Amino acid sequence: MSASDWEKLLAEGRQTVETVRRGLRNRGINAGESIMTDFGTDEDIPVYSSDGERKLFWISVKSIAIAVHNPRVLPNGYRGWMCGEVESKQWVNPPSAIIWFCPMTRIAWGTIPPRRLSQRWFIFPDRWGVIEDRRKTNILGQTTYLYPSWLVPPKNTINKEEIITHIQRLVQ
Repeated sequence: MSASDWEKLLAEGRQTVETVRRGLRNRGINAGESIMTDFGTDEDIPVYSSDGERKLFWISVKSIAIAVHNPRVLPNGYRGWMCGEVESKQWVNPPSAIIWFCPMTRIAWGTIPPRRLSQRWFIFPDRWGVIEDRRKTNILGQTTYLYPSWLVPPKNTINKEEIITHIQRLVQ
């Protein structure tokens, strides 16, 4: 695995976060730059008060690598939309919203995380090292496995306008 291959993979996610950040700023939301937490996890888009003095909450952004035309219809082989690794410390300070963005079709959708993730969402795969992440394996040139991650069923997602309205309510 070369550093440049890994950097290409990470760049895709950064571009998606920047696209969503720009969209939020264009709607008058004080969306800040990504930050690293004390737990070593990232907060993709922290949202601040209008005066910039207080961080109000943060938004998790996920990039989708395949063409999505309707977020209510999962691609072949998908069981739900991935929203975060199960063991990630980000759930100590959960996001106020999760936004998925498909760069190919420019479609965005989201969800409002429940207080207890395990009651509404489910985990896939059940164990680390069971299912190969073919995309990362191809890019990195070495076998990479999926971490257990929370998946959100399409019935628990909302459209772009609804997630933006939710975020706008939170900043008022």
